[in-house]
Amino acid sequence: MEHLLRRKNAVVGIDFDPGALDKWRKRGVPVLYGDMADPEMHEQLPLKKARWVISAVRSKEMNLALIRNLKKDDSTGKVALTATSSQEAAAFEKAGANLVFWPFKDATEQAADALTYAMDFLPESVDWPVSFLELRVRSDASAAGRTIRELPLSASGISILAVSRGGRIFYEPKPDFRIFPADRLLLMGHPDGLKDAENILNQPEMQRDAKDKDRFEIAEIKVAGDSDLSGKSLAELHFRKRFGATLVGIRRGQEQITTINPAERLRGEDCLIVIGKSSAIKELMNLAPV
Repeated sequence: MEHLLRRKNAVVGIDFDPGALDKWRKRGVPVLYGDMADPEMHEQLPLKKARWVISAVRSKEMNLALIRNLKKDDSTGKVALTATSSQEAAAFEKAGANLVFWPFKDATEQAADALTYAMDFLPESVDWPVSFLELRVRSDASAAGRTIRELPLSASGISILAVSRGGRIFYEPKPDFRIFPADRLLLMGHPDGLKDAENILNQPEMQRDAKDKDRFEIAEIKVAGDSDLSGKSLAELHFRKRFGATLVGIRRGQEQITTINPAERLRGEDCLIVIGKSSAIKELMNLAPV
């Protein structure tokens, strides 16, 4: 819940622990008292409007009951469940879970990374007025995905000595080195500057309004009979270069074409299955087929 709220998601929490509910209510987060295994509880929740239904409960029986109840209520949202073993994960996927969390497995991987990080080469103490800080980059941090050159650190006199990633350590990374989520950075500088750097680097990326997000999406676009696309091959159209979207399938009457050949000629009434950013999809809908 904490990290979903950091990403500006609308969340409703459900628990049967009054203490947990009070904690979240004081923060202004909508929460409800209930038991996930109770079928009657589902009737009181707006589950049909939820994009995701997430269970953090580590109980095979309760998670399977949750899926059964959601199917009975014709819920169209995706379901994420929490497994403690590969057997549970397989059972959840077979039952229809869209995503399975493995908290213990994921935690062991992060623990291994934490044990092999860049500060190991530093001595216990350095007789010099300089300080060091080991910082783990959050997945939603503004620094994630940026190069060192793009980070606002130089003005505060902070240097990145090393980056630890997946058990490998990159010493003295160059300005064009790109920072990834979960990287561990070894920073050097004045103590006050290090504190500022920690706040800056792990500041959540500013979220735009949902209507302004240029997100990745998949869409079905019908080719009009008089479209200038009709009768032309994908190679002739330079489809991906022209529209900035990828054609992944064609629905032609009862036929479904899933292997796309550049020589394939589009026909009027074809339904194109395309993937791309929302702006590219919108442009394709407005300018190309119809």
